[in-house]
Amino acid sequence: MSSLANSSLRYITDKKGRAKEIVLPLKVWRDITEELDSLREKQKILFGLKQACQEVKMQKTGKLEEETLESFLNEL
Repeated sequence: MSSLANSSLRYITDKKGRAKEIVLPLKVWRDITEELDSLREKQKILFGLKQACQEVKMQKTGKLEEETLESFLNEL
């Protein structure tokens, strides 16, 4: 996000000079939200993989019944 480092951020402060808000260029905002969306999607994938690994471990120990290919395909 090099555009953030090169942008002109503006800070809105209260009467005591404490920063309360930041104003940034629209392009920077779009870059940030795009990156956030990408990270959220990666997080969903990683969570799904983690959950799948936990289910496999449970199946191997007999704590969870194995799913048939037919029932798996029916879920799709």
